[in-house]
Amino acid sequence: MKLFLFIVMLLILPETYAACTGEITYQDNLIIREDFTINPNQSATYSHNFNDTTCSGTYKITRMDPSDIIVGLYNDTVKLKLKIAWADNNTLTMPFTTGYTVTVEPASSGANVNISAGSGNSVLINGVVSITSASSATQFTAGLRFLGCLLAGRGWNACAADYNSYLRGAGLYSFDLFVSYDRKQTTCKPEDLTITLPNIALSELYNTGKVSNKNAEDNIRLQCDNLFGNAKQTSRKMTVYLSSSDLIPDSYSVLRGAVNNGVGFILESGGKTVNISNTAEQGNASTLWKVDQVGTPLNSDMITIPIIASYYVYDRDNIKPGDLKATALIYVKYD
Repeated sequence: MKLFLFIVMLLILPETYAACTGEITYQDNLIIREDFTINPNQSATYSHNFNDTTCSGTYKITRMDPSDIIVGLYNDTVKLKLKIAWADNNTLTMPFTTGYTVTVEPASSGANVNISAGSGNSVLINGVVSITSASSATQFTAGLRFLGCLLAGRGWNACAADYNSYLRGAGLYSFDLFVSYDRKQTTCKPEDLTITLPNIALSELYNTGKVSNKNAEDNIRLQCDNLFGNAKQTSRKMTVYLSSSDLIPDSYSVLRGAVNNGVGFILESGGKTVNISNTAEQGNASTLWKVDQVGTPLNSDMITIPIIASYYVYDRDNIKPGDLKATALIYVKYD
């Protein structure tokens, strides 16, 4: 009977590594390139030396499997996917040197954020990777707790703290990562523009519609900043259109020149009549210029859009002498 009990005890003894009890953490810094939007891939490798002087006797040090991390910046309007992988797989004995590689790429807009910077542009991620001398059973349980914590939506750092607490006292060596992204977004600011048409006599306004022989040409000018490289690439998509509260009823193109006067204005660009919105949204307004793809080269800081203004008779029976004036706002919509 004694022999039987001894054998049973041997079978149920848990796996133990009673060697290391220390905790060592390093913090690394990852600065996302300003042109990341144009070249959306970046990687870096970090390595550190660990020497836990509490280790004694027999012990085994194990790298924990890393997880991808979704980081949200600028109120989660920017989502980055951090793919973490160990840089080596050699056997670890104290003291040891090891490291990891982080690869950054854009995350999908619908991706669930693991850790958010709120309205900011930087975040400290605790425990992006970790190493422990805990038993396999303890590691497994800690991993399940961590996964369950993330699925419950508690956030990466809260789950990492719970994970570390569970492994505390079993030798824990980890890497924290500070991520910052001071993004530079391309802007194209329109300059004020006044187009003055030549004077016209009432006798010249003999037909309904555009008056072709009295017009004026100029350019809408956009001053673009935060462009990248020699080709001056853009970091986002843009659309330029016009809006006005001076449109006559039931028209997207004719601007009223004055109250109770049947003469107004019409604009053309690229050989086509310019449709104008009556709200801040583009609606039916013509696209005067656009950037369809991130990274499009502009090759200049200044964009010019040719525009022609002409008189337009929309009510032949209500033509009066006097000054005519209409206003349209130049909108640049960013995507």
